[in-house]
Amino acid sequence: MQNYTKLVAVLFAVFTTAGSTAQIYSGFADASITLKADSTTRSALISNLLADRVGDMSPIIGTAAWAENNNKLQCRSLLAFDYGILPKLLKPEQIVEAQLILRPVEFSTVESINGVPSPKFSIQRIVEPWEDSLINWLTQPASEVTDETVKQLDVTRKRKTIKIDVTEIVKNMFRFGNNGFMIRNEDSLETAVFISQWFASAKNEDEKLRPQLVIKWSR
Repeated sequence: MQNYTKLVAVLFAVFTTAGSTAQIYSGFADASITLKADSTTRSALISNLLADRVGDMSPIIGTAAWAENNNKLQCRSLLAFDYGILPKLLKPEQIVEAQLILRPVEFSTVESINGVPSPKFSIQRIVEPWEDSLINWLTQPASEVTDETVKQLDVTRKRKTIKIDVTEIVKNMFRFGNNGFMIRNEDSLETAVFISQWFASAKNEDEKLRPQLVIKWSR
């Protein structure tokens, strides 16, 4: 299977790629802050194809789903920004908007989306602590399935920067603790074709492509 072979090569490559610096706080104003992903931002790519492989140095994050020999295979990602002292300064009720900004990256994989014209993936709040240098598919933390945002992408816009409303998720992070976001395919997705969506991670060499989180609040 062409897609399967290429994805194996991609996964082996990203699990052994390195690069980092330090998270930057910028754009601070009276009612907003932009967190730019960097070395203090944890990110990881995990897959049940290589279940015991640690993916903390991957330059990409995202999701993928495909079938091979009657097995459902997946890639998921974890992303956690360092909020610093923000939870001590802001009450959850003061947050009026939070947007996760992800910038797509492309790989030369041949994808088939027959029957899935606009694939969906979800962003869920992770509810357990995790270490990016230890995380893999077998040790992945639990995420809250009732605390999620579902994003549907038009395949003709896969190369465009996307903004995802994660306001309620961030509010609950302020309430219950910040363990980051889980990026995954919808569990209801049952397909024999290969679908994927890849974004730059916090470890990507191009700093301009790395994830951002914009939090706006009211006094």
